[in-house]
Amino acid sequence: MKRIIVPVDFSPYAENAFLSAAKIAARGDASISCVNVITSDLDWKNLSEKEKAKYPEILDLEAEAKDKLKSFILDHKVKSTPVEGLVEVGVPNQVLTELAHKQKADLIVIGAYGKGYEEGKFIGSTTQKVMRNANCPVLAVKKVLDGRAMKKMVFASLFNEVSKPAFTRMKPLIKNIGASVYFLFINTPSKFTDSGKAEEQMRKYAIGQEDLIIHRHIFNHEDAEKGIVAFAEKENAGIIGIASNVRKTNASYQIGVTDTVLFKSDIPVLSVKFE
Repeated sequence: MKRIIVPVDFSPYAENAFLSAAKIAARGDASISCVNVITSDLDWKNLSEKEKAKYPEILDLEAEAKDKLKSFILDHKVKSTPVEGLVEVGVPNQVLTELAHKQKADLIVIGAYGKGYEEGKFIGSTTQKVMRNANCPVLAVKKVLDGRAMKKMVFASLFNEVSKPAFTRMKPLIKNIGASVYFLFINTPSKFTDSGKAEEQMRKYAIGQEDLIIHRHIFNHEDAEKGIVAFAEKENAGIIGIASNVRKTNASYQIGVTDTVLFKSDIPVLSVKFE
């Protein structure tokens, strides 16, 4: 794992994301890019300096953000981990996913909520869009990742072969933090699968993953999302991993399941999307 991107809007959730990223980076040789995005629909990067001068409010916000981000990094020094600060102008989720692609990031660590969060609201729209669109794994957090608990990751799936490449993309993080993986198949009354068949699906899914410690579990619950959260909390897991399909099919969990699990639990959620 070489590069971790952390969106920083100076909210408590962004700080928790940074501290979580620092814990992950400390277990390897990754560097961290802290990114603050000034929201604008302008194609700022392609404007000339003369054109930019027509938007003094954005220039002021840019200068202020650079000072605040510099102070944030100085206040959160991480031993042996290089940290850089970047201030961009644009649509936040687009900037973050494009930057992750450009930097070939291994992971985005993002707060579940952003600045201005109100108690009881669903997770932030930027977080949802980054989870939907990023090509790299996205770890969404409410609280700082527990250094001991993260040694145990629950991976909830229907264990179809189509989602296996997404799980493979989680492996650099899994190996970096030295986590054991708990394969979790949720059986619900509306979509019940014979236990023997579910066990066989998980067994086949684990073929080729012999470099990981994998435990297989079938958990019965009336609701898939609540079942994932209940099992993870019962096992004191530090991370819930979900390979999410952006298409409306029965071959995988849909992105909405990922969002809901994050909303219902304080456990960080690791999401990888696949088509």
